[in-house]
Amino acid sequence: MPSHGNHAMTENREQSYLDFVCSHLDRLIATGRADFGPDPNDMWMSSVDIHTGRYPEDDRRPEHIPKRCYRYIEAPKGCTLYWDLPQLVAAHAVSKRTGDPKYSHAADAYVRDFFERCVAAPTGLLLWNNHYFWDAFEGCTKEFGASSKPWCVDPAEHMGHHHELRPLPPAWEALWRVDPAKTERAIRAVAKWHVFDLDTGGFNRHANGKEAYSFLEAGGIIAESLCWLAARTGDEELVDLAQRIAHYNFESRDPNTKLMRNQVTRDRWDQHCLTTEVGLWATSLLQAAEYSGRRAFADMARDGIYPYLKYGYDPEARRYYGKLEVTTGKPVRGEKTTRYQPDDYAELWEPLYPTHNYPMAFATACTHFAEVESGPEARDNPFPQGVARWARIVAEETPARGGHGAYAEHYGRAIHFLTDAARRLERPEYLEQARAVANEAVGVLFAQGMFRGHPGEDRYDAVDGVGFLSLALLELESDEPLDLLGFHF
Repeated sequence: MPSHGNHAMTENREQSYLDFVCSHLDRLIATGRADFGPDPNDMWMSSVDIHTGRYPEDDRRPEHIPKRCYRYIEAPKGCTLYWDLPQLVAAHAVSKRTGDPKYSHAADAYVRDFFERCVAAPTGLLLWNNHYFWDAFEGCTKEFGASSKPWCVDPAEHMGHHHELRPLPPAWEALWRVDPAKTERAIRAVAKWHVFDLDTGGFNRHANGKEAYSFLEAGGIIAESLCWLAARTGDEELVDLAQRIAHYNFESRDPNTKLMRNQVTRDRWDQHCLTTEVGLWATSLLQAAEYSGRRAFADMARDGIYPYLKYGYDPEARRYYGKLEVTTGKPVRGEKTTRYQPDDYAELWEPLYPTHNYPMAFATACTHFAEVESGPEARDNPFPQGVARWARIVAEETPARGGHGAYAEHYGRAIHFLTDAARRLERPEYLEQARAVANEAVGVLFAQGMFRGHPGEDRYDAVDGVGFLSLALLELESDEPLDLLGFHF
């Protein structure tokens, strides 16, 4: 049976949020590393039994637990730097907050050992994300496809064509501080292998140089990654390419509704629909604008999400729809043709991950535009109303999943949205709401000195998003913005 959570946060404030994050990282660093097997190293295991602090002896999932991942995305018996990026950023933030360098040192050691084992030598692409992980028990980098079991690959010869950048924006600064040359090569490899048409910015979610699925989430993260590197190297050609990549999706807008398409290159459901994934895309373009100084990115972000606010809200249900038909603006409901499509409504606590459902990223993008376009000169600004609606939805949907609790990432995204909205818009009630969500998250997830990924079993999993929660808790407790090292919610 799962342990009961530590309810100290709901009963009193004897412990700070920082205390809980430090406790979690202390255990993870002390006993959760891949310091065993044929190739011991300092990478962190993807899964940890919170009682032993080690990889679970029995890693089978109970049948009653809502499924989190499809395929082998959770990196069984292995390490997964991509899903650990938020946790690494949290480790650096804790070192800065406490003055104790051990957390940063552990994060740097993880990245160093990843670079030594998980880079495709012929291309420079990083072997991570949705199709790669390091198997600590076998001591090799593994790749997996849509239906096959993972197999070992030789990084010295492997091209890394299954490389993806979605849905997390990489914390490039956390990699750059360890090895700038490999980090720069990895980002330049993204430009070379994900883009199949340099003139139009046509790109593929996979790094094989061919035309295929141009997911919004991937396009936005690729664009911001190129702008991040350009900010450090002065290479404006990278920014030009990033702008073409962003426009490749943006120009798919319907001439009447102005709704974009989730992807533009393949005839299936997501070519005809838009989801709250457009919010994830918008947050990446806002980062690209900040890195590059080009307003065109921010303008595309605003015009990309604006029509969803117009067509996407159901006033009777008081919820945002999960999918909109691009040509009509009408909601798409009923049976899903793939399991990773959003439901009828954009569900806050949807267990399956990754999907094309990102309501809190959408809400965060609304918060940005509610702030920058406020004042007497603002006209027809729907974003403050959008923020208010999302905040109300969070309030009405908590306790999460009817009191059963949610995954750590979902709590973290909700806390961040509310904290950000409170401070940008000077709405202290949102800050109190953020604290209530934070206290619920600690109460249901913290046990045995660690954060579980979800309340259903006594297990930490990187893909469950504890790093999101850790960062959101630190942000909520701080009066100064966190240095997220290139990462963002």
